[in-house]
Amino acid sequence: MMPLSEHEQRLLDEIEQALYAEDPKFASSVRSARPRNRVRTMLALSVVGVLLGLAVVLVGLTANLTLLGVLGFVLIVGSCVAAASALRGPRQNGSASLAAQAGQARNAKSNTLRTKMEDRMRKRFEES
Repeated sequence: MMPLSEHEQRLLDEIEQALYAEDPKFASSVRSARPRNRVRTMLALSVVGVLLGLAVVLVGLTANLTLLGVLGFVLIVGSCVAAASALRGPRQNGSASLAAQAGQARNAKSNTLRTKMEDRMRKRFEES
């Protein structure tokens, strides 16, 4: 693959900003659809954590070490919480509201950006 030129990168950034300004909900859903590998990795690590926690609990029980059993239990609970948070997805506490505020603030700019981009495309097609 060939890297983008500086001009193409600038145009791509402008298109991305226009997308965030016009429809922040769609933009955030597209952005959140990417890290599926991260979710799989977190789930795999959580399963390993649960199994390791069970092993630590069993060693603690057989060795009659209460502290080791408690640590194993904490590892199991932490792994389950990590798995649940990975399945639930990213939190929407402030990032979505910030994107919505930025979209509302740039609404006037997006109209001018859109017209600029349309003008550029018309000029390109007219030159061809």
